[in-house]
Amino acid sequence: MSPLTNATRLFAYGTLKRGSPIHAQLCRGVIAVEPARVWGRLFELPAGYPALALPDETVIAAATLSVLDDHHCLNTAPVRLPAPGARTGLRPVIGQLLTFADFRTAWPPLDAWEEAYPDRPGLYRRVLVTVEVDGGAPTTAWTYAVPVLPSGSRELVTGEWAVSTQLPANP
Repeated sequence: MSPLTNATRLFAYGTLKRGSPIHAQLCRGVIAVEPARVWGRLFELPAGYPALALPDETVIAAATLSVLDDHHCLNTAPVRLPAPGARTGLRPVIGQLLTFADFRTAWPPLDAWEEAYPDRPGLYRRVLVTVEVDGGAPTTAWTYAVPVLPSGSRELVTGEWAVSTQLPANP
C-alpha cells in the first residue's frame, strides 16, 4: 500500500498558509506545499480574517460527518474548472495546496479551528473544489468557504491575503 493512500489536500488561502502561526500549530502533518489558486472572491472579514466566497457551481461537494466518506469523495470527484465564460465576477484566489499525510488526523483540528461542522451552522464550511496548481495539472482539494459574508466584509481584489505573524483573536 502506498504511503500516500491516506493523504488529503487542503487549499489554504489565509491563516492556514505556511508561514502563519496557525499553520505551525494545526498543520503538523503537512508533507507538501505548492503554490495554487482557485476561482472565487476573497474577502477580509470585519474581525481581520480572510474568507473565500465561491459560487455554487464551483463547489463539487460539501464535507459530511464522515471523514472517511469525505476522503473517498476527494479521490473520486471529477476535476471541474469553471469555463472562461463562467468566470465573470470571479478572480483567481492565490494560496497554497497543502498535502497532509493522513486525512484522519488532519480534519478534526482544522474543522474545529474553522468552526466548520456539517451538522450545524457556522461562519465557514468545508467544501471540495478544483485547484489549479502552479506548473501542474488541476486537482481536487478541500477548502473553507463562507456561504454568507458578514456585513462589513471588504473584498481583497488582489485575490491574496498576506500571511501575518500577528493574527486577530479567533472569530
